[in-house]
Amino acid sequence: MTEPNDDRPVVPEGAAAEPPKWQERDAWTALDDLDVSPALVPAGEWPAGLEAAGGTSADRPGLFALWVDEAGAADLTRGLAPGRDLTVAPGRVYAGQAGATKWPSGRASDDTLARRVGEVHLAGRVRMSTFRWTLASVLFDQLELRGQAAMLMTATSEQALTEWMRAHLSVAVHPHDDRATLRGLELAVLERLDPPLNLSHMEAAPMRGRVAELRRRISREP
Repeated sequence: MTEPNDDRPVVPEGAAAEPPKWQERDAWTALDDLDVSPALVPAGEWPAGLEAAGGTSADRPGLFALWVDEAGAADLTRGLAPGRDLTVAPGRVYAGQAGATKWPSGRASDDTLARRVGEVHLAGRVRMSTFRWTLASVLFDQLELRGQAAMLMTATSEQALTEWMRAHLSVAVHPHDDRATLRGLELAVLERLDPPLNLSHMEAAPMRGRVAELRRRISREP
């Protein structure tokens, strides 16, 4: 039985649900918050710094972007491109969503920006975060990271990666309370932003190919 106030879409058995369409104005607002005029919060101050920066609660669904500073961009460039013409510029390098309804199942999510950014990416584990997986792969030698098994880093390595992220990254957010349209909005924003360290649902590019190559040393047994 469906509980009162349950906002999960009702999907007839055997039918494929289609998500409702996001609004174009939402995409432009998201681009402004994530790229044009973001209220950046240092990763080391997440999530407390978010309310201080813009008066927005992190306990909501929405989109986020992760930005890297100049020193961090230099570290990523060194890890990616020995002998290669690949450069990571300071600025926005990754974007994602927290709390989108899953389609075509119509399954609801209670995820929030606070949890996805803070617990999964900034303080999580490589096997739970594609962004941590990417960073660990690129910074493997510089941070002297070590693996225990496929997609399993030592606790010391995870802590070293977390410390690097908190030192060099900042977060921008765009709250979006309509969970049903959030996934479609994310894909539209990713297409327009083209973040260099996003791999899924993105066009092939030399940097993404290099990241995929480096990821293999963590996805295999050490």
